[in-house]
Amino acid sequence: MAKNYNISTLNRYKNNAIGRGPNSKQIKVYKNLFLSSLSAEQWEASIGLMLGDASLQSQNKGKTYRMKFEWSDKNKSYVDHVYNLFYKWVLSSPHKKSRLSPKGNLVVNWGFQTLSHEAFNPLAELFLNNNKKGVQNSLIMNHLTGRGLAYWFMDDGGKLDYNKNSKNKSIVLNTQSFTEEEVQMLSKELKAKFNFECELRSNKGKKIIVISNNSYPLFYELVSPFIIPEMRYKLP
Repeated sequence: MAKNYNISTLNRYKNNAIGRGPNSKQIKVYKNLFLSSLSAEQWEASIGLMLGDASLQSQNKGKTYRMKFEWSDKNKSYVDHVYNLFYKWVLSSPHKKSRLSPKGNLVVNWGFQTLSHEAFNPLAELFLNNNKKGVQNSLIMNHLTGRGLAYWFMDDGGKLDYNKNSKNKSIVLNTQSFTEEEVQMLSKELKAKFNFECELRSNKGKKIIVISNNSYPLFYELVSPFIIPEMRYKLP
């Protein structure tokens, strides 16, 4: 079982593990000393992150999994925040990825990934089906908290109306990566668990969830304690 060590000791073992193969002695020592299971905060955040853009990968046919993250340069502060949240689980700091869009514009993203570990297996049980990302019945009812909702929103949410003079405070959750049936289920469970007024709308041929203006005070009360300052621009 992992023990608590001061940050300098953790960093010393982490530096020894950087660049080593997944089966190396240094990686195994690091995992045994510092890693056991996700904290409650990490688990709750992970649910929201997986409902957003995070992904899971296995390099050993499902024995263990790792989480992968990638966001745009605009949200570098959020990248750093999530990196710090999973600091023990990540060997290398976020790395810059640059590419040209089809229109020739420079696109800059930042990404990082955790170590592979059994601690991420429960997430795979909730979000993977034949290695394809999806969601299961009662996911929101059983696992989504206010903290998780905040990370889902920071990751893949925003305002419905970006007009500066608009009084509409409806919230959008971009769920285009899920099937229509899954989005319907997510919307139904958001209504049941949090008493939100929700509706589905189409966006580029995919369904998204809109939390109505009437539900914004309740939504804000749930997520506000967990929204980092740099991401509050997303709130109406």
